[in-house]
Amino acid sequence: MGFFRNQDVKFLIFFNKRLYNKYLQKFFVAYTEFGGIAFYSMLIFYLLIVYKPLGVELLVNIFISQFIVHSIKFIINRPRPYVTYEEVIIRKESKDINSFPSAHTASSLMAALTFNSIFPGFAFILFPAAILVGFSRIYLGYHYPSDVLGSMAITIITFLIIMIFRF
Repeated sequence: MGFFRNQDVKFLIFFNKRLYNKYLQKFFVAYTEFGGIAFYSMLIFYLLIVYKPLGVELLVNIFISQFIVHSIKFIINRPRPYVTYEEVIIRKESKDINSFPSAHTASSLMAALTFNSIFPGFAFILFPAAILVGFSRIYLGYHYPSDVLGSMAITIITFLIIMIFRF
């Protein structure tokens, strides 16, 4: 595990510290909110009014994925990188102290998967946008790369299970 842990920290430091740029920082501080609860609450509310089937599906899928992700966060109890490594540049402290897995990444990827299941023509926009939310979490010092990759794996598996049981 030592090798993988070291690589995880090296990638984190590279993205967080060595790629630091004041313009990137401003961009990612704003962009990371596309994975946050406020954004998805407003989006779901809007969709429930405008296109109810998609709004309901997105609400259910994100609720399930967030329940799983936050349950895993509670069980794993991995501290955020900026808590463990003082060289990590933190832009703003998080209220949630646990790092693994990334809830922002999970919600953005679940939204992309859900939208893609109904509107597959937008995959070329949706998936890079979701991946960029995950990258923003690493860049901002909130998550290790393994938090983001683990979150993606958990979300994809969750989505596939939802699709199997969907009627």
